[in-house]
Amino acid sequence: MHTFLAVVVSYGGSPQLACLLATLSGISGSRVSLVENLTGTVHDDLPAGVRLFEGHGNVGYGTAVNIAVRGSLASGEAQPAPGEPVPEWILVVNSDITVSAEACATLPDLLASVPEGADAVGFPLRGERGLPGRGTAVLPNVRTNTYTAVRGEAAAVARWPDLRYPVGAFFAIRTASFLRLGGFDPSYWMYYEETDLFARLHAAGGRVYWADDRCQVSHVGGGTVGRAGLMYAELGRSAAIYARRHRAALGRSWLAVHSGQLIVLTLRKLVAGRRHEALRAGRILGGLVAGLLQPHREPATRSRWCAVPAQARRDLGRIDVAVLGADVRARLPLPRSTVPVAARSDPSAPPASSWATADR
Repeated sequence: MHTFLAVVVSYGGSPQLACLLATLSGISGSRVSLVENLTGTVHDDLPAGVRLFEGHGNVGYGTAVNIAVRGSLASGEAQPAPGEPVPEWILVVNSDITVSAEACATLPDLLASVPEGADAVGFPLRGERGLPGRGTAVLPNVRTNTYTAVRGEAAAVARWPDLRYPVGAFFAIRTASFLRLGGFDPSYWMYYEETDLFARLHAAGGRVYWADDRCQVSHVGGGTVGRAGLMYAELGRSAAIYARRHRAALGRSWLAVHSGQLIVLTLRKLVAGRRHEALRAGRILGGLVAGLLQPHREPATRSRWCAVPAQARRDLGRIDVAVLGADVRARLPLPRSTVPVAARSDPSAPPASSWATADR
């Protein structure tokens, strides 16, 4: 049976968290880590075997996952014992996720049946009332953004299924693939972290396998952020980071198209009388402009969210296969047809793909 490491990211907990941790820790072959980003939060009733990572501050979602993966696999007390299999999969989980009993029973066999050439698994997400939720998106580019502005995101996903990727609330990725991508890019504090990860996976020839409705997962969403204006602006600021990181693939016109998309969205919501949604789109656009004009300014670090600055996040969350012990590296399953490339020399540069594929 294929083992997996479930990484649950929390900011002060959630109503679903206790049940979620108990559920995940009860799945055969699972190892569970909880990453708490809100300093001072107490977790006294963790299920047996759940490892807690805390005290690092509000590093955001992607960096939190990196911290748990590195802490669970690196040399030291958390290193798997000799002969113990390194988890083949990393399951990334938001704290407001609910996993059904059927999904728990299905998950180990589902992961074991994923085709060899697939690097990640996306799951259908359900909303609070059991209706289909937002579990997938399409990678940004000039065509997909333009099409989304006119037809909507669901139509864009159907039009470009090869660019479809899972949202960050709940997905699985092979441990070897995650490590060789360098994990999440700590440059992103909030939003676009999974978009960036899957853009790099796609560029490396990676593939996503999609689970069917037998694996029911519910996602409430928005419980921590709510209607915080700063978070809307952070979404725009992360888009500016994404544009810089993927400039070669996106082209210079992507920013203009994305800005136009936000302007159209703002006007549509105003015409429809949905003022809050119009304000949200306007704040995203403002964050995008601010991120382009002042790329090193980090408003969230001086806000009530107390975000950890980017340089500190890079130090805390940098993923490097070299940090693993030789015994762990020897037991780590490798992707097929892989050719390692040189490690990055600039720690502030975006994580690059750590392999090139020949037959995908």
